[in-house]
Amino acid sequence: MSGGPAPSHELGRTFDVGGFSLAWDEWGGGDVPPLVLIHGFSGSAHDFALQIDALAEDRRVLAIDHRGHGRSTNSFDEATYTVDHILDDVIAWLNETVDGPVDLLGHSMGGRVALRFALAARERLRSMILMDTTAWSFEFEDPALAELILSYFASLTSEQVMGRPPATPETELIAQATPAGWRARKSELDAAFDPMAAKALGRAIFGDELQPVDHLLGDIDVPVTVIVGEHDHPYVDRAPDLADGVVHGELVMIDGAYHSPQLTHPAQWLTAVRSHLARVD
Repeated sequence: MSGGPAPSHELGRTFDVGGFSLAWDEWGGGDVPPLVLIHGFSGSAHDFALQIDALAEDRRVLAIDHRGHGRSTNSFDEATYTVDHILDDVIAWLNETVDGPVDLLGHSMGGRVALRFALAARERLRSMILMDTTAWSFEFEDPALAELILSYFASLTSEQVMGRPPATPETELIAQATPAGWRARKSELDAAFDPMAAKALGRAIFGDELQPVDHLLGDIDVPVTVIVGEHDHPYVDRAPDLADGVVHGELVMIDGAYHSPQLTHPAQWLTAVRSHLARVD
């Protein structure tokens, strides 16, 4: 699907918290708890834009851009960017916009936020989808690559403009599966990423600064589905342990996928998400 326009799912609302104006919006409606989409490091809610219409057919769907990401504002101050800050933002936002529990889908870093949400705000959670994420420290297979990536994050300055991320085996799959209009907007939003958010959060995620929460998985007693791409190492390596560690966990591996199966394998991803929601509805 290389041509054609992308569906318009710009975020038309804002929520002010901690000196930031966070862009968010909602779609659909229904009597079941809403589905809340939490994007990952360097991404935005636009990462789910191509799936929102399908998800919102029978329920309310909400999405937000984290501080320093996408259409939300930047501080250019690395001290304001931690996973705990993002967790607090999400809790405050949902307390303002949603009555009752939610179904929470967290992708990558967003999955780590979702895990912390489950431990900090259990009463607000009906179920959880953990997508291409981990409860452990990020595990590099190549120490030289780890050093290269961490050196890059350390070198970032507040005046730097974030460039296009390097190509990966997934890049061509995304290009083939998404409309040109969606990809153009994705590039614009990627360029808006605060380099100080990249520096602080990148160091935390890839530099072993996040405290693992694997020892607390047994405290998570809501239904959980772990979705992971077959080739998304190292996340896929720990995905069975993640699903087994929670009380009511299921694992769905998407064949041929990498880190963003909602883009490259949308039919399989939607089936997995709908199956999870049917289980809890």
